[in-house]
Amino acid sequence: MKIAICLSGGIDSAVSAYLLKKQGVSLVGITFKLFEKQKEIEKAKFIAQTLDIPHHIIDLTQKFQEQIISYFINTYAQGKTPNPCALCNAKIKFGEVLDWTLKNLGAEKLATGHYVDLGEYQGELLLKKPKDTKKDQSYFLSLINKQVLPFLNFPLSGYLKEEVKIMAKEIFGIETSQESQDVCFLKRTSVKEFLSMFLQPKKGPVVYKEKVVGTHEGIFFYTIGQRKGLRLPLGKPLYITCLDPQTNTIFLGEKKDLAVKGLVLESLNLHLPIEKWTSPEAQIRYRAPRVKVKDIITEGKKTKVLFEEVVFGVTPGQVCAFYEKEFLLGGGIIVDKL
Repeated sequence: MKIAICLSGGIDSAVSAYLLKKQGVSLVGITFKLFEKQKEIEKAKFIAQTLDIPHHIIDLTQKFQEQIISYFINTYAQGKTPNPCALCNAKIKFGEVLDWTLKNLGAEKLATGHYVDLGEYQGELLLKKPKDTKKDQSYFLSLINKQVLPFLNFPLSGYLKEEVKIMAKEIFGIETSQESQDVCFLKRTSVKEFLSMFLQPKKGPVVYKEKVVGTHEGIFFYTIGQRKGLRLPLGKPLYITCLDPQTNTIFLGEKKDLAVKGLVLESLNLHLPIEKWTSPEAQIRYRAPRVKVKDIITEGKKTKVLFEEVVFGVTPGQVCAFYEKEFLLGGGIIVDKL
């Protein structure tokens, strides 16, 4: 079997490649250039040379700029909080890269260093939790097309992160500090610093209980549920409950004001048809606790999701993923709360 492995330059993809090479498969490395001066390319070349495997570099700079970075900036400008990694997985890694791999390399599968597994549930091939549940990355894969699942391979599904760190150091001399970032294009800068390069500060009012209590530099620097960084001495903990792009206003409230009974999704992406769901749970942010789903109602291009209990901090722009047991059922992008 011929397998292509995505080499990011980090320890997870490096060890994934090593494990596949040990299995005796015909292995080829792929690194995709996503922005200028990507140092990870040189690290990926070193890994490929160490393992003595062919290595290809795909220039996806323009498509990454158009599909991911522009989306990131524009979504923040609208007062929403995007999840660029989930979108990149859907459009770039398991979209552009997978298509190029199958067409140009003759590979049967594409492997990555994600901590996730594949398994059968309700007669369907689905993504599921890996052995290292603390590193579970299935949430970030909830937007990928179900049709690509048979072409994927995840060598780290049966390993703990600590085991991977040890192998990376012994085989490649790679330390943990050399791991790749989640949001790679931030280049070690904060979200605020990055956005400041593209969005001009736009002062507006901060409102609490219908009274203006301060000003802000631009709604795109903030997110719903945020408590720190407001710099307003109001005598008690307050949270951002709403970002209004129309009036450029930030609204504050107490924690109880963040409680909602449901949310609205767009671009619902299903890995398992809803009629096969029996006891679904929703996850509204990475590492957020899952909550039982009471009902799902699809109305045109949008889907209403009702919960069995109240949920705090539903944030437009973020991903809501659905699970049943250890299996990922799909996901969508949050556009509103209920």
